[in-house]
Amino acid sequence: MTQPTGDEESCCWVIDHLQEFLHGEMNEQDADAFRRHIAACENCMDETDMEAAVSRALKRCNRTVVAPTELRTRIVELHVSCRWQA
Repeated sequence: MTQPTGDEESCCWVIDHLQEFLHGEMNEQDADAFRRHIAACENCMDETDMEAAVSRALKRCNRTVVAPTELRTRIVELHVSCRWQA
């Protein structure tokens, strides 16, 4: 996985890989790049904090809820598309 260099592209990369980061599924090099970006980007830090809080709340429910991969992909694509068109 390669991180883009432009600010907007970097934000898109972070949003695209947010769940991967939060669930420890990212290699160390990419995780370091992710952490550097959110340390410097308040919007992405806020998004990461919000998603982390939601993930923690879901874990406390003691239920395993797994959305189908196709649904998750569609939601992420719509979220990123709508977010950056505004």
